[in-house]
Amino acid sequence: MDKIFEIFKEYKYKLLFIYLFMLLTELSILLQPLLLGKSIDGLINGSYLWLILLATSYCLSNFFNYKRMVYDTKVYTKIYNDIVFRFLGKSDLDDSTKIARTDMANDIVHVLEGYVHYYIATIVTVIGSISFIYSENYKVGILVSIAFIFILFSVTLLFKKIRQSIILRNNNEENKVKSLQQGYEQSVSFFNRRRKLSIFESTLQGKNWFLANFIKHFFLIIAITLLVTTSKVITIGSVITVYSYVNNFLMALMSVPIAVEMYSRLSDILRRIN
Repeated sequence: MDKIFEIFKEYKYKLLFIYLFMLLTELSILLQPLLLGKSIDGLINGSYLWLILLATSYCLSNFFNYKRMVYDTKVYTKIYNDIVFRFLGKSDLDDSTKIARTDMANDIVHVLEGYVHYYIATIVTVIGSISFIYSENYKVGILVSIAFIFILFSVTLLFKKIRQSIILRNNNEENKVKSLQQGYEQSVSFFNRRRKLSIFESTLQGKNWFLANFIKHFFLIIAITLLVTTSKVITIGSVITVYSYVNNFLMALMSVPIAVEMYSRLSDILRRIN
């Protein structure tokens, strides 16, 4: 992971500019369930103030996201090219391995582009959502917090197999050009093995997501039941708001399986490139 931090330090100002707009986008989105609930209760009582604020939050989140999107591709493509050029400049490996590893370098950039963006959204959602849930109904807050333990347990069950499948797939990809050069039979063998590894990895991902989604929906149903049966004062808008924040919080916990897969994939790629 030191390589990621080195890249971040080298491009820190450009990356921070991107992440700032990402953060502003997520903060705008975070407010929307609250504003939606207030808008519903307000409209029932003949007030349009909260509806105007809700519309404003939609406009702000779209604007911040637009500013980020028009800038970040320039930065990420430059980072990718710099990584590849440095690798090719010092590498004396065979062509097959070079091709595979330059393709794998895309995953490093995907961490900075996709995963960091995703986890900025996740952190904002988790902290913001759970804070509101506890302020609204602490019993519901305790309940959904427990869901994290169950999701973490489900991920640990499959961690070793996920890591093994990633290593096997990357090993196979490094032999792609060699297999194609050795003729039809070796080429068929390579693609059949790639297919089997893809199926194996997809099956593990499916099991991971099935367990995590089952836990999420179980806790969501219990949380809404607890909210309605224990709240002394409740409105249509408040139910919608709390439901949205509980759902967002539990959805954010789904980042745990993704984080495990990302860490395994990135660790193996960095080991090969370095």
